[in-house]
Amino acid sequence: MTYRDLLLETAHSFSSSETPFLDAVLLLAFSMNLSKEKILAMLPERADAVPQAFYVMAERRRRGESIAHIRGFREFFGREFLVNDDVLSPRQDTEVLVEAALELGDARVVSLAKTGEASLSVLDMCTGSGAVAISIAAERQNWRVSASDISPTAIKVAMQNAHRLLTSSQVSFIESDLFSNIGRTFDLIVANPPYVPRAQAERLVGEGWKDPLLSLDGGIDGMSFIRAIISEGSKFLSRNGVLLLEMDPSQIPEALRLFEEKGFCDIRTWKDIEGRTRVAGAHYG
Repeated sequence: MTYRDLLLETAHSFSSSETPFLDAVLLLAFSMNLSKEKILAMLPERADAVPQAFYVMAERRRRGESIAHIRGFREFFGREFLVNDDVLSPRQDTEVLVEAALELGDARVVSLAKTGEASLSVLDMCTGSGAVAISIAAERQNWRVSASDISPTAIKVAMQNAHRLLTSSQVSFIESDLFSNIGRTFDLIVANPPYVPRAQAERLVGEGWKDPLLSLDGGIDGMSFIRAIISEGSKFLSRNGVLLLEMDPSQIPEALRLFEEKGFCDIRTWKDIEGRTRVAGAHYG
């Protein structure tokens, strides 16, 4: 059996995965401490030295556990973030939230410079692993970034990632249930809140997803946190500040209506890598 045969056979058993062959390659690479590219170059060779760890991890994947939780890290915006059962594993879709934040943040910096302000202040709500906050801080090192989450264990993971990936204490962390412990305003607020409808979130966890239910459950229709953040967000934005939210594409129309209803302006949307509308944002004041 060649490595190609092994990987194809393993991938065939990952019936619930959207990328079964890639999943198999990543697990073999991790088990052999090799790069993905090295494994692909080895495809025609005989699979004579496959670690037992590969088969153990493949069985975990068959049970529905994500590649990120099996390996203990996830690539996001060019960096590797530690993940465990206490945090949502960051998805590639969420990279568009970072891109939108950088785009609007840069424009906001130009505006602030005209008034003599020194730097941009950013709050990343529902930070989880800290992927969004840390990515923003790494890309714009002179911005003042804060990150909040209701879960103290999630904040612990985010702080570990910040320590690994940032050169200094560029991100401050706040334990807060949405805005309950936020005591100031920000130029830019971003959030990837729980937005999966409750019944679906419970089913996914029941099927073996290792993301915590707390990070998935967005209420009966998935919109509870989105509604709350848009409703309260203006109180925590500086003049002409920006609020950006990630959500399911099906939730975008209601979010746009809520932005307008709550007095936001310059309402915009951004699409993810697959062309689906994934992020909505607006200015206030």
